Amino acid sequence: MLALLILLLLPLLWFGPVVFGGQTLLPADNVYQYQPWQSFAESQGIDIPHNALLSDLVLENYPWKLLIRKAISEQQLPLWNPYLFTGVPFLAAGQHSALYPFSLVYYFLPLSIAYGVFTWLTLALAGINTYIFARILRMGRAGAMFSAIAYMFSGFFIASVVFPMMIAAAAWLPLLLALIEMVVRKQEEKGNAPFVPVAYIVVGAAVLGISILAGHVEITYYTLLVAGMYSVWRLIGVWRRVGVWRPVARIAGWLVFMFVTGMLLASVQLIPLFELVRQNFREGSVSYDQVVNWAWPIRQIFTFFVPDIFGNPAHHSIRDWWTGQRQDVWLNAFGQETRTVFWGVKNYVEGANYLGILTLVLAVFACLDVGGRLRGGAVRQPPDRPGWVRPPTGRFYVIGFAILALLSLTFAFGTPLYSILFYGLPGYRQLHSAF
Repeated sequence: MLALLILLLLPLLWFGPVVFGGQTLLPADNVYQYQPWQSFAESQGIDIPHNALLSDLVLENYPWKLLIRKAISEQQLPLWNPYLFTGVPFLAAGQHSALYPFSLVYYFLPLSIAYGVFTWLTLALAGINTYIFARILRMGRAGAMFSAIAYMFSGFFIASVVFPMMIAAAAWLPLLLALIEMVVRKQEEKGNAPFVPVAYIVVGAAVLGISILAGHVEITYYTLLVAGMYSVWRLIGVWRRVGVWRPVARIAGWLVFMFVTGMLLASVQLIPLFELVRQNFREGSVSYDQVVNWAWPIRQIFTFFVPDIFGNPAHHSIRDWWTGQRQDVWLNAFGQETRTVFWGVKNYVEGANYLGILTLVLAVFACLDVGGRLRGGAVRQPPDRPGWVRPPTGRFYVIGFAILALLSLTFAFGTPLYSILFYGLPGYRQLHSAF
């Protein structure tokens, strides 16, 4: 409980000012890049935005929340957005997160504060869920705490806080994996005896449904892919230790039931979304070659070690390390006035992959040590449970996650393996991003 309390409070080190300090996470200064606000920028003391890359939050997400609040006050469903062009479907699209339980924050708090509170709670949730998953994998408290911090403060989460629906969906992945692990493990403990892990199946379905309602279908796809791969890997492990298919088939059946039930719980959002995407302009609008060309270039590898090696859009000056003085930046490489220190080939948010140097070092040591001390889970077989399966060792999990990491990197960098996703999965080609 102390660890969970620490994880709940840790995000306040970063986001305390936008929760309690009278500041806002909304990049309100960004609207002064556009008319009619641009005409008033000088009188309001606005020169350049702190970070022009983050405009989506105030130009898109903020109006969505206003529309939902207006619909609630009028006791209507926000089915339609009349303010964009001649109007577009709203509730069906899903990215507004209107049906996500934690979106209640936006409906009861002033929006200037709600975004900070939502981000704080979402990062805390990501850390707590990761801690739970790590403990279920029999990691020690210190290792589980480190895992939680590495996940919740990874480059992806921090750079994506301006996309609340993305971090909200991703925060539930570790808990979903933990529940998959428990469904498999409970059947392992029962051996050949039929067993229905009702509680874990119900909670797992609820977690998947809530993650889908968070509103970002791309993260939902990644969640399903990772959860599916983890399930298959665990089933392979059970089959290798048991040698018979009956318990494996039984576990697989319950996992499929859990996934289907979770999607049914979110069907209030998925069904209208499915109807909408069939008319989406993204369908067939780009080729495989175009998407692969938008993947991470090879030099993006450097950002795993030095995240600002290509600059940072929130920086507007460069320090001269010989004199200690700072010099304002006015022009980019093309002679355009941006006053932003960034020259990367991917924008900073799309290229955010930093996990921390220590995280990478420990991951390498874990992979190198798979034949050594990673023996967790050694339990003697109880005599009263015929067919009881010995739990997998730490080595089994390390190999599984290493395979997942390698596959993820081959997709993100646009290798030919990405064609499996692009051509093989329904609707996947609408994502337009390999990374």
